Amino acid sequence: MLRSLLALGFVALTVGLAAWPSARADEKGDTQIGVLAGEWKVEYTHGAVRNYAIEKDGKVAGTADDEKLTGQISRKEGILFLIFEGDGKLERLTLGSDGRLFVEHYNPKENYPDGKASHIGIGVRQK
Repeated sequence: MLRSLLALGFVALTVGLAAWPSARADEKGDTQIGVLAGEWKVEYTHGAVRNYAIEKDGKVAGTADDEKLTGQISRKEGILFLIFEGDGKLERLTLGSDGRLFVEHYNPKENYPDGKASHIGIGVRQK
């Protein structure tokens, strides 16, 4: 009898907790994107450096040398992508457990997912 009650209580708790975070995530937007909000400096394997300012909704403004960049981060099938406006490039973003941002740069964006990344970068949060 006690086992049945414990099992029923566990199921009720699990179901209750599973529903609660989803509602909170919906209220705040995509939390996987929101945690990237801030300023980042990304250094690529070929020596290029980009600076990104990421908003909680995934909008990105940045610079690469004298070039101004704008883009949007979105999530598809659990993967984060930064798609730039007007230049045909795409970056796959992965936030490491150490807080660094790992960036796979595809130019042109059609090279993803079958081709190799053009460059790899590592981003460090500045603010």
